[in-house]
Amino acid sequence: MFPSVLLVDKPKGITSFKVVEKVKKNFGLRKVGHTGTLDPIATGLLILLIEEATRFSEFFLRLTKTYVATAMLGVMTDTYDAEGRVLEVRNVDVSCEDVERVMAEFVGRIIQRPPPFSAKKIGGVRAYQLARKGIELELKPVEVEIYRARLVECAIPKVVFEFEVSAGTYIRSLVNDIGLRLGCGAHIAELRRTKVGDWSVSMALSYERLETIQDLWGVAIPVDQALNFLPAVKLNWKEYRLFRNGAKIRSPIQCFGYVRVFSEEGFLGVGLCEGGFLKPYRLMPLQ
Repeated sequence: MFPSVLLVDKPKGITSFKVVEKVKKNFGLRKVGHTGTLDPIATGLLILLIEEATRFSEFFLRLTKTYVATAMLGVMTDTYDAEGRVLEVRNVDVSCEDVERVMAEFVGRIIQRPPPFSAKKIGGVRAYQLARKGIELELKPVEVEIYRARLVECAIPKVVFEFEVSAGTYIRSLVNDIGLRLGCGAHIAELRRTKVGDWSVSMALSYERLETIQDLWGVAIPVDQALNFLPAVKLNWKEYRLFRNGAKIRSPIQCFGYVRVFSEEGFLGVGLCEGGFLKPYRLMPLQ
């Protein structure tokens, strides 16, 4: 199977790992990885990297993500979602205008503490594994960015948000914090990831469809095309030989940052442009 990217619409009730294992088993693949976990309660776009495309996971992990979150005000849970244990029930004495005002306060760069039931590792152990044992956790706050927040629907105590966020943002924590700021608390009832970068869930295969197709030809996207959010550089034969051998070369175009690198041989991988020079960063293996 060629190094490629597969877009899957994950259903509710299964882990991201299960989707990875299903694709791996169904199509006899050696390596499959995902680029951002979705909780079992969440649905939506999961980007899978197939075979040597896994080399480029960091670039997909950095992409912005868009979510639609259905929240219930007035009920707080230990997981910040509907699958958790109810910790407190409060009276909901807020208006839709209050929700919009508070939601807007979270747009921009914010400091966020990951939820205790998360995949964050503490001493090599997942936080949710420790939380399930009753171990109290104080996860380190991180800086994230909320690019856009919109109130899609408001029928107190049910509200529906749409958020566009940076990588590493926990929507469960965001909704919990909005609820705390409102004074009534909140948890997520439903969560759907609709976009990753420019990739939309409308472009994804359903989980059920994975059972009916024989191979991934025609549905998987070659990794060099999937990385098209990076500029492209093409090398001549001399540049190719130097670059392939690990040398830093003068860049054939003006560029800065990460770029896709091509030659007559095809896609070579990702290079890094700095100070007018291009150096190898993540390369495809030699055939």
